[in-house]
Amino acid sequence: QSNVSSSSAPNESQDEEAAPLWSYVTKQEKKGATGGTWKFKCNLCNLERQGSYSRVKAHLLAIPNFGIAACKKVSRSLKHDMEKLEEEFEKKKSQSGPREVALPCETETESTSKKRKSSFSPLERAFGVQARDQLDQEIARMFYTGGLPFNLARNPHYHRSYQFAAAQKIDGYVPPGYNKLRTTLLDKEKANVEKQLMTLKSTWKERGVSIVSDGWSDPTRKPLINFIAAGGNAPLFLKAANCFGEVKDKFFIADLMKEVINQVGHHNVVQVITDNAANCKAAGEIIEGLFPH
Repeated sequence: QSNVSSSSAPNESQDEEAAPLWSYVTKQEKKGATGGTWKFKCNLCNLERQGSYSRVKAHLLAIPNFGIAACKKVSRSLKHDMEKLEEEFEKKKSQSGPREVALPCETETESTSKKRKSSFSPLERAFGVQARDQLDQEIARMFYTGGLPFNLARNPHYHRSYQFAAAQKIDGYVPPGYNKLRTTLLDKEKANVEKQLMTLKSTWKERGVSIVSDGWSDPTRKPLINFIAAGGNAPLFLKAANCFGEVKDKFFIADLMKEVINQVGHHNVVQVITDNAANCKAAGEIIEGLFPH
């Protein structure tokens, strides 16, 4: 297994080096002996940052939560061209990958078909045992090849999605793809959540709300600053700001606070609660000057 991992790593690095959006930035300095991290400069907006191809792609295609601002020089048509290049690259990369490994049920069928016509009894065929077995193995293969946590199988929406599809018998249904999941469906889900939260937000004007902020690190040890609105009914998570590569001085923190206060409505905010670090105290003084009570 270790041999497979070590041999696949160079291939992944080579694929990333050949990625199309590198042509829109200038590589200035490689960071580390291995991996694909570079110090780069955007050829469009002249922003200088360091990171892997994922960060370059996030910058050019305006993908959030990668710790880098979107390039303001990318027009809608240019972004469309970039997305097309990226899709073609991903398609070519997937086609050049290793051949698909047969499922256990498929190899069993091949071996038993030589001995007898069918390995399933009429009763088993009537209950779709073979189809159920193959579907189970397809789902399991999705977990294994996608690196999905087994805990996902406990998600109620995981069960409901398959139960709904089985009950409705939707012929020709194709599950949503990469782009639909991260655009159309995500926007609909966000709008739905915002609608559900309107009842809670409507109490802020009458009862007021406290902004609670604290810093922590995510599983990859990237620094984050959380903001939560604590009101009379229930707390509401507002945002988590990715501070990777940023200097967390009083001005940076004050800007984050100001953005959240404006989002909530400064007339609704009773107080802002942070830890007692010096930069947070100084940021609090800036906020008091901007929003005097």
